[in-house]
Amino acid sequence: WVSVSLFPYGPSVGDQEFVRRTVDFTSPLFKPQIGFPLGSSLRDYLYFTDNGQIIFPESEYQIFSYPNPPLRGFTGWDSVALVAPFWDDADFSSSLGTIFYQEYETLYHEHNQLVWKVESWIKKFTQTWNYKARWTLKVTWVNAPAYPAQWTFGTNTYQAILSTDGSRSYALFLYQSGGMQWDVTQRPGNPVLMGFSSGDGYFENSPLTFQPVWEKYHPDQFLNSNSGLRGLQVYRLHRGERPNYRLRCLQWLNRQPQWPRWGWNQMSCPCSWQQGLWDLRFQPISIGWWGLGGRQLCSVSSWRGGVCCSYGPWGELLRGWTVSAPWQFDQELEPWDWCCRGSDKPSFCALYQQRRPHVSCAGYRPPRPAWMFGDPHITTLDGANYTFNGLGDFLLVQAQDGNSSFLLQGRTAQTSSAQATNFIAFAAQYNTSSLNPITVLWLLEPNDTIHVKVNNQTVIFETNEDPEGHEIFNTTGIVITRNGSLVSASFDGTVTISVTALSNILHASCSLPEEYRNSTEGLLGVWNDNPDDDFRMRNGFTILNKSDEWQLYQFGMTWEINDTRLLGNRDNPLPSNFTPVFLFQLKNNHSGESLPSECNGDEQCIYDSLATGNTGTGLNTKMLLSRYQLMNTTLSKYPPSIMGDQKVEAYLGQTKRTQYTSSSENVTFALRNSHPDFKLSENGTLLWTPKLLEPFTLEILARNVKVNLSSVLQPKTVVCACRKESQCLYDQTSWVGNSSLEVANCKCDGNTVGPYCKHSRDPCEEPCFPNVKCTPGVGCEACPQNLTGDGRHCAALENSPLCQNVSCPVNYCYNQGHCYISQTPDCHPACTCPPAFTDTHCFVAGNNFTPTIHQELPVRIIQLWLREEENASMTDVNASVAYRLGKLDVRAFLQNSQVVQINSGATQASERYLQRWSVISEFQYLPRGPVIDFLNTKLLDAVVEAFLPQASWRRWKRSEGPRTNVNFHPISREDVYSVKALNVSTLETYFKCNGYQGYHLVYSLQSGLTCMSPCSEGYCEHGGQCQHLPQGPRCSCVPFSIYMPWGKRCEHLSMKLGAFFGILFGALGALLLLGAAVFVGLRLWRYPGNRFSYPLDSES
Repeated sequence: WVSVSLFPYGPSVGDQEFVRRTVDFTSPLFKPQIGFPLGSSLRDYLYFTDNGQIIFPESEYQIFSYPNPPLRGFTGWDSVALVAPFWDDADFSSSLGTIFYQEYETLYHEHNQLVWKVESWIKKFTQTWNYKARWTLKVTWVNAPAYPAQWTFGTNTYQAILSTDGSRSYALFLYQSGGMQWDVTQRPGNPVLMGFSSGDGYFENSPLTFQPVWEKYHPDQFLNSNSGLRGLQVYRLHRGERPNYRLRCLQWLNRQPQWPRWGWNQMSCPCSWQQGLWDLRFQPISIGWWGLGGRQLCSVSSWRGGVCCSYGPWGELLRGWTVSAPWQFDQELEPWDWCCRGSDKPSFCALYQQRRPHVSCAGYRPPRPAWMFGDPHITTLDGANYTFNGLGDFLLVQAQDGNSSFLLQGRTAQTSSAQATNFIAFAAQYNTSSLNPITVLWLLEPNDTIHVKVNNQTVIFETNEDPEGHEIFNTTGIVITRNGSLVSASFDGTVTISVTALSNILHASCSLPEEYRNSTEGLLGVWNDNPDDDFRMRNGFTILNKSDEWQLYQFGMTWEINDTRLLGNRDNPLPSNFTPVFLFQLKNNHSGESLPSECNGDEQCIYDSLATGNTGTGLNTKMLLSRYQLMNTTLSKYPPSIMGDQKVEAYLGQTKRTQYTSSSENVTFALRNSHPDFKLSENGTLLWTPKLLEPFTLEILARNVKVNLSSVLQPKTVVCACRKESQCLYDQTSWVGNSSLEVANCKCDGNTVGPYCKHSRDPCEEPCFPNVKCTPGVGCEACPQNLTGDGRHCAALENSPLCQNVSCPVNYCYNQGHCYISQTPDCHPACTCPPAFTDTHCFVAGNNFTPTIHQELPVRIIQLWLREEENASMTDVNASVAYRLGKLDVRAFLQNSQVVQINSGATQASERYLQRWSVISEFQYLPRGPVIDFLNTKLLDAVVEAFLPQASWRRWKRSEGPRTNVNFHPISREDVYSVKALNVSTLETYFKCNGYQGYHLVYSLQSGLTCMSPCSEGYCEHGGQCQHLPQGPRCSCVPFSIYMPWGKRCEHLSMKLGAFFGILFGALGALLLLGAAVFVGLRLWRYPGNRFSYPLDSES
C-alpha cells in the first residue's frame, strides 16, 4: 500500500513559520471573511496550537492551548470546538521542532495548485463532485517533540488541511510515513486523540481512537480503506449544507465597480406613498414576498438608471434602491439580501451600501404638471390658466436637455355643432441617445375608448400584471397602463402623459422632469416659474397673462402645425370659416338667463355647459379640474422631516437620551413597535435603557395629523454589554437576532474572557492532567505520584527509559480498561478505566455513568400551526422551522416528519397572500443532561418563543438551496400541540445499565437518567465501606465504638465481647462499692452516742 505524502510546506512554497520556545503556545487568530462551517455553526475565528489542534473559540479572547485530551475521546457534549489531527501534549521549549502554515483565499475563482489538489482529493474521497474551495488552511507540525522535550525521545511530523466552499467543510490529516516517532511508553495516562468535535453535538473520532495505544501513536501506518493510502484521514466537518451569504455578498461586491455608478445621486424617491401615486413616472409593482410590505413604486430611466421605493402602512418611505429595471427587482434586491439580511455581520451591509447607497427622498422634486381638459381649458407648466378653442393640430410642448428631447402635439375637432373644440388625439415623441425614438399616439374612439399606438403599432395590453389590477404594456423605454378609459404613459422614467376619455372628449395631463425647466415652448408655456411670460408666441413675442380671450386665441393659433407625421392625416377636412365662441359672448347671449348653478361659479364649467348646451359636459370639466388640483396639491405636500442622531449607542443598564425634532409643524412622534427598553415622547425625546440583548428594530414615526402624512427614521442602534464600558468597541458590531439592533464587540483585558468579557480568567478553564484536581482561582494541584510537572503538564521521571522495554501483562485491566506503563521506577503497569470503575484494575465499580440504549430511542412529537405571507415553498418552510427549532436552548431537535400546506388566501386587512402550514416536528430523547425535563415541561413555551416577531427586514431570499428564515407570524400556545410525550418511567424501559449487577437508573431534572450504584446511595449502613463487584455491591463492615456491624448491608449491630465483659465487671464493681458505702452508713446510724460524746467544761 502507498503511504501518503505531505503537501509541500516550508518557506520555499510561501509558508510562514510560527513557533514559540515555550511549553504551550497558540497561533494568531485566523478570521476567514466567509466564516468556517463546523457542525451546525458558522465559526468566525480559529487558531492552531503546539498540541496538534485547530481550535474554534467562542470569542477572540477565549484562547487556550488545552494540552490534555479527554480520555474517552470526543462526545456530543464537548465544550470546545476543535479539529484534532494529533492532540497530545507537545513541547517546543527546546530547540527542536517548528510549525509552518499558509492561508489560501480563493473567493473569486483564483487558481492555486495546492488548493486544486485539495479539491480533487475531497471530491474523490467524499464523493462530492461539485466542490470548489473558497478558503483553505494548511498547518504542518514538523519534528514536534513530546512533553517534556528535555528527555523524551522521538518527534512527530504531520499536517492538517482545512477547506471550505462556504457551505461545506472538510479536514485532511496527513502523517509523514515514518515521521510519527513519539515513544508510547513515555505517554503516561495521556492517550492521543484524533478527530473533531463541533461543540454543538456533531463529532467524529478517528478509527484509531479505541485501538491499542501502539497503533494510535502511529497513524502514519493506518490504512484508509477509501483512498488506499496509509497515513491519511478525511473528515466531513459540516453537519448540513447551508448557503453562505457572506461569500455571495463578497463575490457580488467583487463584480461591482468600486464607486456607485454615475447618476445614482440624481435619483430620489417620492417622500410619501400618496405623493408617489400621483407621480406617474413611478409604477406600482408587487414584491411583497421580500418582507418589504406590499407598497412599492419603481421608475427606470435609460440614462439616469432606475429606482424602486418601498412604503409603510402610513405611506411613509421605508427605503429606496437603485435598479436596472422593475422586472429585475429580485436580482437587484438579492445582493442586499445576501449582504444585509443574510449576513450576521453589519460590516458586509456597510460594504453593500458603498456600492448601492440608499436612495432617500432628499433630492425629490415632483414633476411639473400641465393640464388640457374640456373644450380646451389649459393650465400651463407655470400654472397660468386659459381657454383655447383653436381648430387644428397644435404644438403643446417641446423641450430638450443634454440627455433627451420631448415633443407633444394635440389635435382638436369641433364639439358637435357648437362653436367650440375639444381634443380628439395626442401624439408624443421621446428621443434620447441611449434609446431609439419612441412615439405614442392616443386616438379617441366611440364610447369613450382610446386606441393607443406605439411606433405605429397598436398596443395590446396584458391584464393583471399591475398590483392594482390595471392592464399594462411594457417595452424598452416606455410603460403604458390602462384603467378603463384612462391611459397613462411613462417615457423612460422622465416624462408622463395621462389621457382620459370622457363625454367623447380627450382630457390630458403632462408632467415634465426638472431637467426640462427653462427649455419649453408651445401651448403649455415657458416653464420658468414665472406665469407672466407663458404666452410666448412662435415668433418670440409675448402677450400679457391677463390678455383677453381673443388675444389668447391669437397666441394659441401661432402654435398650429401642418406637420402630420405624428398625428397622421385627418379623416375629414377642416372647415375654413370656423370661429370659436368666447365666454364673454356666451354670457352676453344668456344675460337674461341664470348661469348653470351646478357650476358654482366655475368659469370652465360654465363655458362648456353654455357652449355645448349640455350641463353634464360642464360638470365633467369641473370634476377633472378638481382632480388635477388635487394632484397638484398632493405632489406639493411633503411629510414631516425627522432630524436627530442617525446612530444611538447605549451601555447595558444605562439610560441614553436622544432628542429628535422636525422642521414641520403639528408633528407628533411615536414608535412603530413598542418595547419596554425604549420610550419616546410625542415631542421626540427618546429614552433607551437596554436591559436585555433582545432583537428589536427601532423605528421612529413622525406624523403630521393635519396633512395626514408620516415619515420614519430607523437609527442605527448599538448596545454594549461588556463588563466595563471602556471595553466597548462600538465600531465593531454584530446583529442581535433578526433585527437592526447591533451589539458592540468587547476588547477584554488580560484578566477577563468570554464574548462580553464577563468572566474572570480562571486557570481551571483549561483542564488539568487526568485525575489532577483544579482549585478555582489557584490552578492545578500536584501531578500524580511518580509523575513530575505543574499539574497541567505531567510526565514520567527522567529515568523513564528504563521502562521502554516493559509491556503490560495480559488481562491486567478488566472491563475494557486500557493498560499502560506508569513510568515509575519499578515500571509498574496502570489502567485507564471506564467511568464506572474506581480501582486501579477496573474491577471495582461504584461511580455513576450514562446508561446505554438497548432499543430504538423514542421521539418527542409536537404539531405546529404556522402562517406566513412570503409565498414560501414547502422546502423553505421545512428548512426555516428546522433552523429555529435547532437553535433552542437544549438542542434535541431531530427532524420535521411532515410539512403540509393547509389552505391559503388573501387576508382582509392587507390583501396579502396568507399561507397556513401544519408542521409535525420530532425531538430526540437523550439520557444525559436536562433534555428529558426540557422536552416534557419546557418545549412548548420554548417553541413559542422561537417564533417571536422578527424584524421588518428579515434575511431570506436566495437563488439556490432552501430558505432558512421564512418570516412567520407570531404563534401562541394554542398553535403548538403536543402529539407524543413519554414520562420518565416509560423512558427508563429504553435504557440499561450494562455491566455489574445492582446498578439502577436514577432521574434528576438537570442530570437526566444516570446509572447509579447503590454504593453512592448509602447502601452500606453504620459506616460500612461499599465496593461494587461483578456480583453486585458488597459491604465491608467497620466496627465503631462498642459495636460490631454485621449483615449483608451492615444493618445489624452486635456488641464487642471485650466490651461486654468490661461492662459486666464494671457493673459488678460498682455494685460492691455501693454495698460497702451502705454498710458504713448503717453502722454510724446505729451508734449515734459515741459519735458526739465530748466532755464540756462549765464555769460557775
